[in-house]
Amino acid sequence: MPRLALLAAFVALLLAAPAAARITDPELSCADWLKSGAHRKSEYAAPVANKIRAFCAAHPKMKAIDAEMTMTGD
Repeated sequence: MPRLALLAAFVALLLAAPAAARITDPELSCADWLKSGAHRKSEYAAPVANKIRAFCAAHPKMKAIDAEMTMTGD
């Protein structure tokens, strides 16, 4: 039984990993993220990526990773 619980925890961890933030630099501001062009390479569906871009444009001093988490709920 402990092996099954350990395996279930490992599988849950693997499934949760894709939900992690895709913006990797925690210090990057929204303005810098938009200037860098990284927003063009988004791994999100177009409507979600557009929400993140719009939110960053409205809050340029906010950290990009925080904006991403705000818009995706992660």
